[in-house]
Amino acid sequence: NVQTATLKVRSRQENIAGVKLPKFEHFSEGETKNDLTGLARGGQQVQACRAAYVKSIELLVELASLQTSFLTLDEAIKTTNRRVNALENVVKPRLENTV
Repeated sequence: NVQTATLKVRSRQENIAGVKLPKFEHFSEGETKNDLTGLARGGQQVQACRAAYVKSIELLVELASLQTSFLTLDEAIKTTNRRVNALENVVKPRLENTV
């Protein structure tokens, strides 16, 4: 019977070499209720499960951040390569012909 999530993700932008990359971070907000977790070692299992869940969320958020950064950088590299090719194959020969 959960009303709001305690683990949340926030995003911000980092500027690396003129390319704005999204960066995702996880954080905890609020507190978790541990009602009825002391019954016959069941509480220990619930806590272990919760710890594994939190660790998996941390890893997934990091993976999403890296994947998004990779795709954004890949697109920036392709754009830069197109510009370099245009300069080498179009602009430079025209300048050489006019000189």
